[in-house]
Amino acid sequence: MANYLLAVSGGVDSVVLLDMLAKSNHHLVVAHVDHGIRGEDSAADARFVQALAKKYRLPYVSVELHLDAKASEEQARAKRYKFLFTEAAKFKAKVVTAHHGDDLVETVALNLTRGTGWRGLAVLEREGIMRPLLALTKAQLYEYALKHGLEWVEDATNRTDAYLRNRLRAKLFQAGVDSQKV
Repeated sequence: MANYLLAVSGGVDSVVLLDMLAKSNHHLVVAHVDHGIRGEDSAADARFVQALAKKYRLPYVSVELHLDAKASEEQARAKRYKFLFTEAAKFKAKVVTAHHGDDLVETVALNLTRGTGWRGLAVLEREGIMRPLLALTKAQLYEYALKHGLEWVEDATNRTDAYLRNRLRAKLFQAGVDSQKV
């Protein structure tokens, strides 16, 4: 049996990951990062994830980073992974994230948009992180969540065009909708 530290934001992806792995025999720890970017919304998400951990009878660790709205995605990611790896070391666990197939496509497109060339194709590979949902789409995760009666929170920042990833996601979604019309 392995030890896994699950990065749980409270969104549908990580809630599905938690539910799936909670049915395994692995030792799990729920980890939540409150970046401090969204004020009260992020504090509510932390309480939601803490309640989920309690529901599944799993240990819970969290941190509040106190970043502000001007913090870049890269800054937030670096601080998040620093916390996750520190906690994983304490539990002798591997970090597990809920990245899925749509995230993989978005990241490749984002990297190519930034001009990374062929190096932008080697994405989501980082030593010490497991991503068991990469073979699933976001639609499949929603389907699983609805089928199993799961509850989750929606991050309002995912609907803003303040971040390049969100703007790209909207374009990819529209391209998919347009291609279905043909």
